[in-house]
Amino acid sequence: MIDSIANVLLYTCFSLLMGFLFLYALPNQYRPNLLEPKNLMKGIIILIPVLLLVPVIRVVLTLYKQFSVPLFEAIGTVVLEYSTGQAFVLSSIISIILIAYYTNLKGSWIAVLLVLLLIVLASWSSHGAAVAGMFGFIGNTLHLVAVSIWIGTLAVVGWFAYDWKDPRLFTRWFSAVAFAAVAIIIASGFMLMAAIVPEYVQSWLLTYGQLLLIKHLLFLPLLVFGLHHFLLGMRNAVDKVKVTKSFRIESMIALLVFGVSAFMTEQTPPHEVAQTLQTESVSPLMQLFLTGPISIGAITLSVSILSISLFVLGFFVFIYATWILIKSLHVNKSVFAFAVSIVLLYLTLMFSVEIGGYEQDETVYSSIKEAVSQTYQPGANIEVLVTEQHEEEIYIVYTVNQHDLVAEKVIHVDGGYKRLPAAMLTIGGTAVVDEKQKIRTFRVQSGNWHDDRYAHTYVTFGMIQDPIDVARVQIHYEGGSYIAQLEQQTFLNVVSSNENWADQHPIDFLAENGQVIETYSRNVMEEGVYCH
Repeated sequence: MIDSIANVLLYTCFSLLMGFLFLYALPNQYRPNLLEPKNLMKGIIILIPVLLLVPVIRVVLTLYKQFSVPLFEAIGTVVLEYSTGQAFVLSSIISIILIAYYTNLKGSWIAVLLVLLLIVLASWSSHGAAVAGMFGFIGNTLHLVAVSIWIGTLAVVGWFAYDWKDPRLFTRWFSAVAFAAVAIIIASGFMLMAAIVPEYVQSWLLTYGQLLLIKHLLFLPLLVFGLHHFLLGMRNAVDKVKVTKSFRIESMIALLVFGVSAFMTEQTPPHEVAQTLQTESVSPLMQLFLTGPISIGAITLSVSILSISLFVLGFFVFIYATWILIKSLHVNKSVFAFAVSIVLLYLTLMFSVEIGGYEQDETVYSSIKEAVSQTYQPGANIEVLVTEQHEEEIYIVYTVNQHDLVAEKVIHVDGGYKRLPAAMLTIGGTAVVDEKQKIRTFRVQSGNWHDDRYAHTYVTFGMIQDPIDVARVQIHYEGGSYIAQLEQQTFLNVVSSNENWADQHPIDFLAENGQVIETYSRNVMEEGVYCH
């Protein structure tokens, strides 16, 4: 929740700071006079690095509490090696420059450029960049820059303008800027979705997907308000009071979108929905619309009399809201009608949802390597390190391009091997071959790794390159200790229990003679199917 609040404030600060400085950089005739509250800008500038400090503190505490890294070492590691820490340091430097030279920079494009750099730094440390690398970083940067210019400008004008010189001139150029910003937002949104949510409709099963859908529905009235402002600029006489009120309403809707976006950062992004559902529950919102037992399956959208009726009603209410906003300029009535239409359109989609089973790949592959390679791009370097047969199932641990370490299940059949849906657990982040030890434990409650006879299945696997003379490991869970042999410096241990064991589970590295060489402190269990 703290991260969500920090992100809402961060997006708001970027928008207000960009809005003010962008308008100040324009010639006077293109903008209204602005009432800037005393020290508001300096307060916002100071707040930005403070808000970027929130994830830094979270990561430091994670290293300190869960990995037993000394506090000052954890601080140094995060500040020097993690993108969140580096972004905080650089943003602090830029903020100091902005505060020290604010009077001189105000009204120049240099100030706008410095704000752009702050946004770039925030995007650099964002989840999109962490998940999708440069592609996610570029998409997140474009998204945040466009939103800050569009929403920031209308919010500043709506709440801080007091003397309109030429409302028609302003609305005309701002409509063009808003149109360009919306185009960038849509394009960058597709970029981020392709990287983070490739299965958009399937993602509705998860809280992240539900929030993304709600965010997209809330975006529709923002587009209509943008059209409304463009048409206002085409009129011979512009009512300044109505324009101001319209800008304020749109900025409040945008703040609501910010809130949804911020809350999404605390949810597990569905890189692959079927796999995410192995360890994460179906969204409570989706559960309201599902009947019978809830199971993992592919979403299909079906047509019924109810869904058609809701869609038609929602569509006409949306058209009515658009008409009264553009023709009658009744902002309050239109906002209420938009809210009703969004609810109806949301219900249309939810009542259209049907969940079926995921289709199993019936292809029989000649080798384990060929079977697990189907998930990845052609040419991916797959190195199988561990194989364990349990009746017809085979547990496998392998590396992908010497970077990710993956545990997967396949089925042994006559003539070869078949793949299972939702049967992968992935350790990503830094390349596994670059780490001395990389070990994770996944607490699984559903899916193909889960033993249905028990409430929880605990899957611990990892690679140990240093010390080099480790022969086996002994994992000390709350419910007991288990030994796993190393094969090619890699091990796998799977155990199930009806008890929800504590996160703390130290792992002893044992030599061939059973002597403890080193103890690996592990104080966290993963709840998703992908971790760093």
